Amino acid sequence: MLEVRNLSKEFKNIKGKLSKNVLVDVSFYVGKNEIVSITGKSGQGKSTIARILCGTVKADKGIVIYEGKKIINEKQKYDSSIYPRIQIIPQQPFAALDPKQRIGDAIVEPILQNMLSNSYSSAREEAKKLLKQVWLDETIMDRYPSQISGGQAQRVVIARAISVKPDILIADESTSMLDILSQAQVISIYKKLMKKGGLSMLFISHDKALVKAFTNREYELNNGILKERRELKL
Repeated sequence: MLEVRNLSKEFKNIKGKLSKNVLVDVSFYVGKNEIVSITGKSGQGKSTIARILCGTVKADKGIVIYEGKKIINEKQKYDSSIYPRIQIIPQQPFAALDPKQRIGDAIVEPILQNMLSNSYSSAREEAKKLLKQVWLDETIMDRYPSQISGGQAQRVVIARAISVKPDILIADESTSMLDILSQAQVISIYKKLMKKGGLSMLFISHDKALVKAFTNREYELNNGILKERRELKL
């Protein structure tokens, strides 16, 4: 479904000199209905992969193929038509939410933008169903981000991501900022979404114990090099 080939990225300092090779010829694939993980310590380049796949960071080299079509070509041009097929769930959910926008509208907005509902009222009804899927009561719709907890905010971001019916979710350290209870809730939600079928996931985390309990295959990133792959039995 999603194939990454020879992805490379280096960052330079303010003087334009090489500061760090973040990714070096990184290659991997994510199959249909599969949970693939990328592990590694902080600062190894895991989140850079997520940002490249979502078009917010440009690679220096490499291509990305989605269902046989190049969504990032040799010139590093990103095919924005891939949205909403690939959605990201970030590490810091509050940064992904507009502090001046009510929670309900944060979910309704992408539904309407992608013409998945023909009216605001029907989009709100769909938002209620999505919130139920992530174990949130519909009363949260009238609150602002400052009025909810971190665990609730992460579940809101998940609801918003799945509102556009993606094929692939990229979870970028999406449990690392949460307490143990909230982590367990988010993982249970991911498992439930995967059981419904039709969804693949790239799960980025430094928590190897969590990865081994949750994913089908594991890649390990070390100093920008994807150096191992393990088949994991769930």
